[in-house]
Amino acid sequence: ELYAGDALPHFNEVDEGAAVDALVTNRVWKAMGFDPSTTLHDLRYGEHYNGEGVDDFVWVFLISGAAPASHFIDGYAGASSERQPPMYFRLGGGTLKGISKPGEIVWSRVYVMDGAVHCDMGRATVVTLPKKETNRRWKATTPQWPIMHAVMHGINRDQMMARHKANHLNVAYAPTAADANRALAAKASMMAEMGINVHLCGDVSLK
Repeated sequence: ELYAGDALPHFNEVDEGAAVDALVTNRVWKAMGFDPSTTLHDLRYGEHYNGEGVDDFVWVFLISGAAPASHFIDGYAGASSERQPPMYFRLGGGTLKGISKPGEIVWSRVYVMDGAVHCDMGRATVVTLPKKETNRRWKATTPQWPIMHAVMHGINRDQMMARHKANHLNVAYAPTAADANRALAAKASMMAEMGINVHLCGDVSLK
């Protein structure tokens, strides 16, 4: 046991920028009294969905393995484990699969561009889609992996695809929209003080 009762922020898939991102999130979220659990998701694709109180472009975020149970509807009770697809992981291994709970998140990505470290960040809302639609989206992508239905604030599909030059982005929940705005502001400030070029994307409130 490295840190009693605490997570170890780290990176995967050789994305060292995700480690910087996760560590900053861990420090800021803990200082604010929020759950610091993060997921490094893949930005897979999205479609407009209209129904069940949703009328927006909804992104499919997946991660190739596991997400924190605290991000799932019903926590561990809403989680399952499936064998990894051999196309991605020939030796197998299990996933921790679930559907991300509705709520407010901050998304971000740390990367290198033109010899300098940058961070894009913004806000999004996780929505609930009907099980039939969730399963359709899972089957269209990778059904063994945990899924998040995300609506970006103030960013359309083409803007995101033009700017986001990798499939990764980090997400972390906050208790309310106001809390998420405050957490984003604090995280952006810490990144900037570290010498990272911060870009606030879409509709962002710093109040």
